[in-house]
Amino acid sequence: MNSRTKLVAFTQVSNALGTITPAKTIIEMAHRVGARVLVDGAQSVSHMKVNVQDLDADFFVFSGHKLFAPTGIGAVYGKKDLLNSLPPYQTGGNMIQDVTFERSVFHKAPNRFEAGTGNIADAVGLGAAIDYVQRIGLENIAKYEHALLAYATRRLGEIPNLRIIGTSPEKASVISLVMKGIASETVGAKLNRHGIAVRSGHHCAQPILRRLTGDDGASVVRLLQYLRRDRRDDRSIERHSIGG
Repeated sequence: MNSRTKLVAFTQVSNALGTITPAKTIIEMAHRVGARVLVDGAQSVSHMKVNVQDLDADFFVFSGHKLFAPTGIGAVYGKKDLLNSLPPYQTGGNMIQDVTFERSVFHKAPNRFEAGTGNIADAVGLGAAIDYVQRIGLENIAKYEHALLAYATRRLGEIPNLRIIGTSPEKASVISLVMKGIASETVGAKLNRHGIAVRSGHHCAQPILRRLTGDDGASVVRLLQYLRRDRRDDRSIERHSIGG
């Protein structure tokens, strides 16, 4: 970063590796050179508490489906003065203050970015999802998911030819793994036969996964608060191999 840098955008938690980035430090570095900062919180908001004012992020975005809401909904936070300085990207009802043949006057934020009929149903769903997470408590979620992460990391480490990608000490409950000689899609298909859902491929992060795995991608396991473990998990690991 230097004086030519205008915008710094980064993820608070990597969707491919689970790594928690030092968001506040990065934001401070960017602000020192006069850059604005956009933080992608899609993977963080369901795993940890986020305080945008404490971070001092200029913009913060997240998608609803990572927070157990419907797809097609999300949120954009921005500092008020910055939002009001930005031109609208769509025009239509609700974002216009006054229209004549000579000029148009737009509402201030957030209305200027809400052209037309809003996505009402999914917004209600997003609100319900946020209420659900808050009832459980993000601290409780983080503590439980960390226990799942530690358990799964230990047991997966016992499987021959399996390698976990992304082993930062600061990480959310996401495990990326590769099996020697087996494509990630094949790993996902075989696990599916045992009722285990993983995501396989490059996870919208081809450069980093190509660097760490070659061109094969990885299988990602997301450990969330609705998962439970018991002796059946241990027996399953003991009984099954990925190649089976």
